[in-house]
Amino acid sequence: MKRWVLIILFLVIVAAVFALERQSSISSTHVGEQPVLVELFTSQGCSSCPPADELLRRIAQDPQLRGRAIPLAFHVDYWDHLGWRDPFSSREWSQRQGEYSNVMHRDGVYTPQVVINGSREMVGSNSSQIYRAIEEESKRKPEGSVAIRRDGGELVVRANASRDAEVIVAIFENGASTNVLRGENGGRTIANDAIVRKLVRVGKGTLEERVKVTLGPHMGAVAFLQDARTKRVLAATPPVLH
Repeated sequence: MKRWVLIILFLVIVAAVFALERQSSISSTHVGEQPVLVELFTSQGCSSCPPADELLRRIAQDPQLRGRAIPLAFHVDYWDHLGWRDPFSSREWSQRQGEYSNVMHRDGVYTPQVVINGSREMVGSNSSQIYRAIEEESKRKPEGSVAIRRDGGELVVRANASRDAEVIVAIFENGASTNVLRGENGGRTIANDAIVRKLVRVGKGTLEERVKVTLGPHMGAVAFLQDARTKRVLAATPPVLH
């Protein structure tokens, strides 16, 4: 192949990559004021998941999305028997994904899957679709309000919502790095952020409650309102960090 052909091919690839990155950044600059919950269902045992994990990390670290897109990574457990047990996996997170599958009338579950504000789902590595959904949901009027703040070893949670709205606090961890020894990602080192460690169901409707928590280094908490029947996220808060 002639040298000039290689040069043209290289320039085309660079232009395509630049266009993709620009598309994502353009989407992020048009995000509205309402925080949007971005739930990724993932597993370290799934070879398709690392690109979605990396996309969630980019969303978490994007200064234009800080406090607007609220990323949470739920590590499911149904990959654990296929060669590698994800240290962050939980049956509870698999059940949560199954609840979304039921209300969205899907035939089953898959990874990586992203659920935006509990109401729309997509492949977890589809950046353009995810950014577009974040942009659209951020301009939706909230259905109620929720706030969270730290007070010593407790979180003070206030909510003003309908009686069908669950008030939920998610405790998450950033900055984890795992050397995967076996399974589909054997030999890889996977970095994860926004790993959900605990969900606390505080109550329903309008309330003010104190939740005892231990937030270690690289940890944080968010609160959100979720319709108990439809699973739609009605409102969310920016995170409080350690």
